[in-house]
Amino acid sequence: MFYSLRQRLLITFIVLLIIPFTAMVLVLTQMSNKEIGNSIEESTSQTMDQYASFVNTLTNQVEDVANQVLSNDVTQQWIGGQMNPSLPENRKVLLDAELRKFLSSIALNHSYISSITLFDSNGVAVGISDQTFRDASYMKSEWYTAFKQEERRWTSAHLDKYQPSSLQHEQVNSLLFNLVHLSSFQNIGILKVNVLSEDILKPLQKIKFGETGRVYLLDAKGMPVLNQTLPPEMSGFSSVWPAIQADKHSGGKIIVTPYKKRHLVLYRKLLGSDWVVIGEVPESELFQKMTRVQQTMLAVAGGLLLLTIAAAYWLSKSIANPLSLLVQSMKLAERGELAAAERQIVERMPRKRTEVGYATRVFHAMVTRLRFLIETEFHANMRRKDAEYKALLMQINPHFLYNTLEAIGSLSAQGRTDDVVDVTESLGQMLRFSLRTDNDLVQLKEELRYIRHYVSILRIRFGNRLDIAISAETELGNESIVKFIFQPLVENAVKFSLENASTALVRVGVRGEGKDLLIQISDNGPGMPQEMIQEIYAQMTQGEMSDVLGASGRRIGLRNVLARCHLYYGERLKVSIRSSPEHGTEITLQIPRSEGEVNVQRIVR
Repeated sequence: MFYSLRQRLLITFIVLLIIPFTAMVLVLTQMSNKEIGNSIEESTSQTMDQYASFVNTLTNQVEDVANQVLSNDVTQQWIGGQMNPSLPENRKVLLDAELRKFLSSIALNHSYISSITLFDSNGVAVGISDQTFRDASYMKSEWYTAFKQEERRWTSAHLDKYQPSSLQHEQVNSLLFNLVHLSSFQNIGILKVNVLSEDILKPLQKIKFGETGRVYLLDAKGMPVLNQTLPPEMSGFSSVWPAIQADKHSGGKIIVTPYKKRHLVLYRKLLGSDWVVIGEVPESELFQKMTRVQQTMLAVAGGLLLLTIAAAYWLSKSIANPLSLLVQSMKLAERGELAAAERQIVERMPRKRTEVGYATRVFHAMVTRLRFLIETEFHANMRRKDAEYKALLMQINPHFLYNTLEAIGSLSAQGRTDDVVDVTESLGQMLRFSLRTDNDLVQLKEELRYIRHYVSILRIRFGNRLDIAISAETELGNESIVKFIFQPLVENAVKFSLENASTALVRVGVRGEGKDLLIQISDNGPGMPQEMIQEIYAQMTQGEMSDVLGASGRRIGLRNVLARCHLYYGERLKVSIRSSPEHGTEITLQIPRSEGEVNVQRIVR
């Protein structure tokens, strides 16, 4: 059918492609974009500035290392030994070893340092390698000659046989210092600090300057400092090298004309050495490539704007409007408002047998099915969590009740009527509280009242063997928390503390911290093994706390509390367990504050 979505889009796209292509053919012959070239020039200039800053920082750091080496006592002692011809040979060997150890530590602590070597005028060389060289051939090397005759402190890339064997095949650039005895100011040789040339070359190679442009690092004579070649067609800067050297500014740009072609030359002088960063590129490359892209995009954008307006007006009634409504319904579904999305589809979407109508019907069926599945899964999940919570609540070990009844019998037999009355009254209050199963939440003051009744029973049972204190900020009394948090933890604390010491020392504290409540319980028990603590953390992270339903053994009261809190508070529950052998355990529960009425529906319902 001619008016199908596919055909209408096909016609529209043909129009949108042919006209822009024709427009590009017409405008490409007239394009000129100097701004793009300037942008490339500025970008390259900034990159060169960054590289110059990097090299300046590196050279300054190397100079700091050289000063540190020269001024160190180990170096000065070695220099003094070289100046003393009567020094025993074994003493010199010891000084060499100490110097190697010191230089190795310096190189190890400065990752940009490849190696450090000290040369004396008699041909002795000591560095970070495992041997002492006695070879005066270094005095014939180019870097030594340049330093002595021209005072060139920074060398070009070269190989250094005095480096460790693993680095002897690597090119290095070096900083040279006179090896001076600071007490007598006598110069006995040269201090040489090496930096791998590759560490300086890699950042330089990342600088892009047009298609064929090149960037070099040159010395004061215009020769490459690194292992770079200077092709004749990209060496136009050599004709203006004296002017670059004479320029007192730190950088600039010059136009040169090698081979009758205009080249742009950018340069930056480095502060810590006599090196210069030079970039050269044919000027035509800066105003040729990107120019077309910008002009074309402007022309195409204008044409496409007009065409889009016309096509959108034609398509809006049959395609754009229905699609817009469909998108609105999808946004409602994305926000979870499935009922609103389903209602909008039923009320506002077209029923025509077109592609849009088909997509609408499929989306409506999908939303309906998805809503049904989500509601089914939600209710099933709520029932499951409610069952888990109830099972955990019923699992709290009631043996304290049996112990209390036995204590009442024992007190009666002893004729301690007042204690029998006190225990019976406290037990009655606890049972009245525990039989309230209509809510999962209770006010903090009620939970504390419950635990105080429990503690009063424990005090009668254990007498002076129990030292327990409960503290809570009074303004937190109306906060709502999950019930039965304290009793299992206090029971565990008393039980294990009495197993470990003659007196159980238990502390219970509740305080507010921002939007959270912090519940802390500490004891002087034998402590918890780190394996058990890590296991509890892992179970909480993996959502396996409900496995406590089938568990048994020690610390089940703690797992029960954590499992119930995790079911209720979810990821908002934070737990910290600090324990060490024979020094007791401190458990901290961090739960969100929820001040207000306690007759709140369970979170799992």
